[in-house]
Amino acid sequence: MATQFKLAAMGHTMETGRVVEWHISEGESIDEGQLLISIETDKTVVDVNSPVSGVLLKTVGQVDAEYDVGDVLAWIGDAGETVPDQPVEPDPKKQSVSAGPRVTPVAQRLADRHGINADSVQGTGPDGRVTKEDVQRAIDDGTAPAKAEDTSVPAGEVVPLSGIRRITAERLSTNWGVAPHVSEGIEVDFSRFESYRIEHDADWQEKWGAALGPNDLILAATAQVLKDHPDLNAGFIDGAICRYNEVNLGVAIDIDAGLVVPVVRNADKLSIGEIARTVRELAVKARENRLTPDEMEGATFSVSNLGGLGIDWFTPVLNPPQCGILGIGRIQRVPRYSSNEIVARDLGTLVLTFDHRLIDGAPCARFLSQLRGVLEAPETLLD
Repeated sequence: MATQFKLAAMGHTMETGRVVEWHISEGESIDEGQLLISIETDKTVVDVNSPVSGVLLKTVGQVDAEYDVGDVLAWIGDAGETVPDQPVEPDPKKQSVSAGPRVTPVAQRLADRHGINADSVQGTGPDGRVTKEDVQRAIDDGTAPAKAEDTSVPAGEVVPLSGIRRITAERLSTNWGVAPHVSEGIEVDFSRFESYRIEHDADWQEKWGAALGPNDLILAATAQVLKDHPDLNAGFIDGAICRYNEVNLGVAIDIDAGLVVPVVRNADKLSIGEIARTVRELAVKARENRLTPDEMEGATFSVSNLGGLGIDWFTPVLNPPQCGILGIGRIQRVPRYSSNEIVARDLGTLVLTFDHRLIDGAPCARFLSQLRGVLEAPETLLD
């Protein structure tokens, strides 16, 4: 009997998913555990493997359409088995408009690479949609119409938003228009930590199995200080403030596909070495596209670091429904006047962006001041 392949929940908050690409065509054999489909959730794009071995008898999940968790997307079984003819109709309100009504995103990208006017290709998909196969057939047949040159705008490549980039655009655009963003910054002296690092780097490597950097220190300190500021370790949910019981730090990581924010869970209960190892493991998985949905869920506060790219400071954008996000700039050795002499200090700027609906500027200033105090006297975190 054929097996229904249904859209599964890929995280605690997932209610719908969008079909990005089928990696197996109808009629092809597939093994259990083989890559079958890519699904876009509200946080990332997830590659999903087949739960069984057999033949992909029928796909009813349309590329670029959004479905509810539990909807049937395909049937897998033995060759020749019959399956229902009635497809699952996606909600038209959930259809993506990023690539236009007639062309799937995959087909549009293929057409753009070859300079083809995809809108003029004969579509064989549902409701006449142009699929990747339609564009490839037109290329192979030599019938693909060239894209007309538009002289009204400067020449350039048009890249439709897709995958993580589109998710980020939609989420942050929505949140920017809803949450009143306010940012505050503070200068922090990391000289004491830098001295400790030079002296104890080998010891830290032996104790924790990882070299510690300022980012690790900031994450560990932030997790501890947030416990004293529950209104920052919070979210705006259903018109109310939700103060979270756990401190789960979302750590922004830049990968080729865009920005992902995996989560260090219960960061306030971890040592600085454990945080360092966890972040490095998550970064490797992110760049190898191996993050699981659970590793992307549940952040209560986020941290983004652009210091490694030479940025002095920036104002990060909130990740809804979180109340706060901390932006880390680069640390520079600069001259400062102290005790009647000029001394070299390792200084960096931290910027806190917060949701003004949930918290005011004064308590956020106190959070930053307390955080600076911990960072400038880091012994308790390093012992």
